[in-house]
Amino acid sequence: MAQMFKMMNLARIGVGVQGLAVAGAAYLSALEYAGQRVQGPSIKSWKDPNAPKVPILQHPNVRRMLLDMKARVEGIRGLIVKLAVHLDRSAALRATGGDAAAIEYHDGQVDLLVPVVKAYASDQGFQITVNAIQVFGGAGYIKDHPVEQHCRDSKIFSIYEGTNHIQALDLVGRKLGQRGGANLQAFLADIRRQAESLREDPELAPAVDRLLAAGDALGQSAMRFLGWFQQGKTELIGLYANRFLEMMARTAVSSVLLEGAHLAARAITPLADGHPDIAYYQGKRHAALHYAHLELPGVVDGARFMGEEMRHSLDIPDSGFGRLATD
Repeated sequence: MAQMFKMMNLARIGVGVQGLAVAGAAYLSALEYAGQRVQGPSIKSWKDPNAPKVPILQHPNVRRMLLDMKARVEGIRGLIVKLAVHLDRSAALRATGGDAAAIEYHDGQVDLLVPVVKAYASDQGFQITVNAIQVFGGAGYIKDHPVEQHCRDSKIFSIYEGTNHIQALDLVGRKLGQRGGANLQAFLADIRRQAESLREDPELAPAVDRLLAAGDALGQSAMRFLGWFQQGKTELIGLYANRFLEMMARTAVSSVLLEGAHLAARAITPLADGHPDIAYYQGKRHAALHYAHLELPGVVDGARFMGEEMRHSLDIPDSGFGRLATD
């Protein structure tokens, strides 16, 4: 069994990398198309019938979709790198006879993050390809452009190597309780420590507050699963497992994006005005802030929703879904 799970862990990480790869390709295709496709005037010139047409990259909703894709692609990449760092450090410590407690810490973080990487990267990989098609409009739905192939290819990622619901059950049913919950506590402590280190960056401060609130909400939600198990409410564990996994993914992704945004600010400081790298680093900061303000409130709301123990999907009678073949 130990060997099987080692193999499955590597396969599940690989699926997450596939999701990232296809999502990244779809985003870059959409970005290239948006910069070339000329359609309609700028919204700022909507009253001018003679206003020149502009690339769709200049339209607000297209920019929103592109920034959202950029943030998710870069965030998923950071999440996978976070997992890989723990894997590498564990292996290096073992090879050199390193501290047993440090090895245990890194192994514990790997155990926690494998289902998160597999499920979130594959779910988001598909959704990013859907948004890429939207940028192309009708042109994205045909084979003249690669994004329709990316979309079809990416749908399988959430199904094989264990469906994403299996990943969520693995997370809440096995991983949260490992070492008496110490792995999760270490994960949350890392989030808090990192968030506090970012407070020196004033532009990031509101996002840091959201990150800390999300971390607290995540910890409270994890304890809720323990309470449900002790109370015999096991059906609620299956009902809310996927939501918890996504909450954890959003928190981890926002953490790595905000760290990157802080590093980007430090990288900009010595650059001369007009340096081509400035726009690159500014893009990192905008992506991190976009993701944090858009996604982290959902973690807090998700924890509140879990606390309400809504059971409608459990309590609805079978025939309440509609006429069944057995009726």
